[in-house]
Amino acid sequence: MKTLRVVNKGRKTRYRLGIEFPPNQPVEITVGNREYLTVKAVRDFEVEIIEKDDKSETKHRHESAKTAGNSLDVQSMTIDEVLEAVKEGKISVDEALSQEKAGKKRSTLIDKLEALKEE
Repeated sequence: MKTLRVVNKGRKTRYRLGIEFPPNQPVEITVGNREYLTVKAVRDFEVEIIEKDDKSETKHRHESAKTAGNSLDVQSMTIDEVLEAVKEGKISVDEALSQEKAGKKRSTLIDKLEALKEE
């Protein structure tokens, strides 16, 4: 999302994105990338970006939240890798079982994990 200051340099009032842009008067709006391009494409508009959200910061926050909640993806691992991770304590048996039952449902892995759970 971006906050823009738009000045219509033309003589007529223009309407874009449901917003009125009167001539020679600044209008501040908050838009996404697609809307930004729509406004910027108008020849008579002078567009200035006032504030821009940093996507890399947002992406970083999202990734850190994801890794904190669930460190291993059982679906992308082989059966041997999953069993090794459980034995090393990187993931609990219950968590591995629930991920596998929700995902690929590999019967061999489920049987081995249930045997480990009983021990």
